[in-house]
Amino acid sequence: MENLIEKLKDDHKELNQLFANVYEYLVSDEKKSEFVNKFKTAVLRHIESEDTYLYPFLNKEAETNSALKTKLDFFAKDWQVTSDFAIYYIEKYSEGRFDDSFAGDTAKLLSNLRQRMMKEEISLYSEYERRENLLAK
Repeated sequence: MENLIEKLKDDHKELNQLFANVYEYLVSDEKKSEFVNKFKTAVLRHIESEDTYLYPFLNKEAETNSALKTKLDFFAKDWQVTSDFAIYYIEKYSEGRFDDSFAGDTAKLLSNLRQRMMKEEISLYSEYERRENLLAK
């Protein structure tokens, strides 16, 4: 996929923009539902791109690079915790079951995803770009 890393970083920017405006969505259940749906759409699209293009490429490269394999294993384990919570969040709140834990759950989700996106951009995306550039030569 051409400009994969640019697309993934653009997805991160979109999510960060949504996160930056989260307080606008806390005013009513309707706005909360809008936030959850926007989040769900953006994150699922992003994960699909990573699963289709980024990880298959890096996993193939890791077959001959133990350091990269270790890094990918770490990211997979790290993602499982974040993913489990994101799934819980989407399932619970996309049904409109807003309770007193919504604000705290949203804060936790945003914090976890911001950290994850930063790790991806610093560590994984650079691995992809370095290897892609070597293949292009």
